[in-house]
Parts: sequence; structure tokens; C-alpha cells
Amino acid sequence: MSRILVLGGTRFIGRHIVEQCITHDDDITLLYRGRSPSPFSGIARHVLSDRRAPTSEAAAALAEPWDAVIDTSAQDLEDLRAVLPLLGDVGRYVLISSCGVYRRDPGSNGLTERSPTIPADAAHPVRASATRKLRCERYLERRLASMAVPLLIARLGLVIGRHDDSERLAYWLERALRGGDVLVPMPDHQPLQLVDAADVARFIRTAIEQQLTGIVNVAGPTTTARVLVDTVLTHAGRSVTACRVGEEFALTHGIRPWTEIPLWLPASSPEIALMSVNTTRAVRAGLTHRLLKDSIAEALTWQALRRRWSQRWLDRSREQHLLREWHG
Repeated sequence: MSRILVLGGTRFIGRHIVEQCITHDDDITLLYRGRSPSPFSGIARHVLSDRRAPTSEAAAALAEPWDAVIDTSAQDLEDLRAVLPLLGDVGRYVLISSCGVYRRDPGSNGLTERSPTIPADAAHPVRASATRKLRCERYLERRLASMAVPLLIARLGLVIGRHDDSERLAYWLERALRGGDVLVPMPDHQPLQLVDAADVARFIRTAIEQQLTGIVNVAGPTTTARVLVDTVLTHAGRSVTACRVGEEFALTHGIRPWTEIPLWLPASSPEIALMSVNTTRAVRAGLTHRLLKDSIAEALTWQALRRRWSQRWLDRSREQHLLREWHG
């Protein structure tokens, strides 16, 4: 059993991490803003505070001795500058970061922990969040080294699972649940790496136990768009048909990759490089993966309860119009 302070912990990945810590009988405190209701009332201690302007209660909590601090919510330097000076005796600090910090030019072994990162001052709008994460990494490396606090930076790939608020996989889940013909623009062989949030959480808890430090990539096994789509449609329990219209048709008709149809990365997209993340270090340290079909089945059950359609996604009437054109 460990005393663990979680910064965040009520939404997606952080929620899974807290659930995993609870299974280890850890003494958990959540320092969170309260924008997402906590499912851990009566199970974990809660400190309600904006981390950028800590209340006196939050400052006192940060100063307590902790076996580990797990930071699931730091998005920019302002999220760290008010927190770090208040930390007391901390056994280790874990930052949940992103593989998006890597440059999009993997070598033959994929993106390893030593691969080049994007410029920390890059202004690329698509990579803005990754740039901010990288600044957080570097700030923590400097400050925690001076405080003699061990640091683990977990760079995550594409994460799926219950409570996923990214809406990436949810598009395919919801389309499958609605049934009918589904427009699929991705080529069958488009690579994807999807890691279940429950697997991420289990690894983070194991890494704390093993006193792992440094940078570690946490991503899923390599699969393909064909396998993913077929798995989702097969497990949806609806009458549904994949219409593989091809990338050229979709681009010609102005469909926006990743936004209108999530997880679609055209062959010319540099982001394809992020689908070849090397996870050797994490696997050696205990990362295991659920079968994709099991992750999809659980995610479909969750989606069937929430039934939500994002305004960003391809509108059903437009999809039907495009499919009529494709059928000729």
C-alpha cells in the first residue's frame, strides 16, 4: 500500500489510474478542479482546487509526504509553476505525457525514447498540445533534479477504453451501433496503435512499484485500420456493412481526415509516423495488452449507454449522399 497524490484523476486515463491504485489498497488523494464529477466519493480523499491557484487546503496536501505523485492533468507550464514549490517529501513524480512530442520521422525501429522531439517552441497548430507537454517534461526534468525527486515521464500513444473523452474511437463505435452502410476511407493496411486505458493504468502502478524513472513509451500493439473497423462492426451486434470507398474518393469529396472521420490518416500525413512507437522498454517493465476485441467489446458497452454524436463528425445525410455517388 502506498500514499499516492493524483493531480486530476476523474476523467479518462486518470480515472483508470485511480481505479488501479484502489485495487492495490493505496491511500489515494485527488487534487482536482471539480469540472468532472468524481466517481470515487467515499473511497478516496478529495481536495477541490485549481492547481494554478492552490487553496490553503491544496497547499497543505501538496506538502504532505507522498510515495508518489501522479500528474494526469498538467497541460502547460502554468499547471506546474504553482505546484512544484509546494511539494514536500515525494518518493517519485509521474507525468502522463504524449508520444505526440516526437518528430514525425521514425527510424527502422520506430519511435524510441531516444528519438528526436519536436521543437519546444513550435507554433504548429495541430501539435500545440504536444509542444506544451514537451515544455512540461523539460521543466520537470530541471526542477525535480534540483529537488532530488525521481521522475517518470510516460509518453502515451492512442488510448482507448471506457470514459474516453477524446471522441476518436467513439465515432466508429457510434456508427456501428447506428447500423447500415458505413463509409470507410482508410486503406486496409493503414497502421494503428491503440492501447487500452486499463493497460496504461496497470503499467503506471507497476512502474511506481518498480521505481522506474526516465522516459517510457506506452502504446499498443500495431494493428491495421481493416482489423479495427472489422472488429468494431463485428462486435456491434447490428446489421452494418463497411463500404471501403478509398482514400482518393474521400479526399476528392472534401472529407476531413481525423476530424470528420477520426483515426483516418492519409498516406501522405506525417502523423502516420506516430503509429510506429517502440514500446520495448515498457514491455520489459511489465506492460501487457488486452486483446483488441475485448477492449472494443467493453468500449461498445460503454458507448451504448452514452449514445453521443459529435458535431465535428461526418453527418449521416452527407455520408449517405457520398455513398450513393460511390455506388454510382
